[in-house]
Amino acid sequence: MEPEVAVSLFLPARLRASPLLFCKLSATHVLGHHPYTNIDGADPDIFTAAGEVADIRRIKWSQKWLSRYFYQHVYVPILYCFLGIKSRLQDFGILYHMKNSAVRLNRPSASQWAVFVAGKCIHVTYRFIIPAFFIPWYLNLALNAIGEICLSYWLALIFQTSHVNTEAEWPKPDEDNVIHGDWAELQVATTQDYATDSWFWTVFTGALNHQTTHHLFPGVIQSHYRKITPIVRQTCEEFGVQYHYVETMTEALLCHVNHLKKLGQSAENSEQKTK
Repeated sequence: MEPEVAVSLFLPARLRASPLLFCKLSATHVLGHHPYTNIDGADPDIFTAAGEVADIRRIKWSQKWLSRYFYQHVYVPILYCFLGIKSRLQDFGILYHMKNSAVRLNRPSASQWAVFVAGKCIHVTYRFIIPAFFIPWYLNLALNAIGEICLSYWLALIFQTSHVNTEAEWPKPDEDNVIHGDWAELQVATTQDYATDSWFWTVFTGALNHQTTHHLFPGVIQSHYRKITPIVRQTCEEFGVQYHYVETMTEALLCHVNHLKKLGQSAENSEQKTK
């Protein structure tokens, strides 16, 4: 996949998503998820509600088990269709609290506020106002709903299959809140790649099926991932580091669903598992 091909395929999606997910992607994803992948309390991408209102799903052993989780492997994938809307609205909450999970935000500058507000206005304009002059409102809503569902599943399934699955590890800090291990090894241990030899999935996931390479070299353009991944795999084998990989997207999805089923049908918690 050449750089110009990647840009032509994914620039429209980036233009739609970047302003609307301004806080979540540009700040907390980079500062929280990438350095602290799958670490409970530090990685905002695996944040789950605590307290009186339990989270809609159980993905970590540290979460209290509830009977409603027993069939989460059935209903949670269905609820992923709302992820796009959730992320768009979550922006407002992040800006209000200046925090996403454990990641605190600096107060946005005037230019950042301008990007955020302009992004929201542009989104509403081209998704709702402009189409209102050409098509009936109910058709506009239906088309927007279809677009949101497709975007939501694209976001959910690409990222969940990479980190929330039966193979990826969930590092736990010691009593001093220290993670023992090399940062690069942590990125490999907490990530699963899939179908990296597939042109189709490499293009239509934006090369994020090469998720391990993405975490190890986040500053490298994604069109180079297919050349770097074999080197990463060879290096892992050479130094005895477990590299998580499945051959197909279907297997990757099953790893995620099986993880939901395993945690949904087991009442064990992290303390019991360590005994």
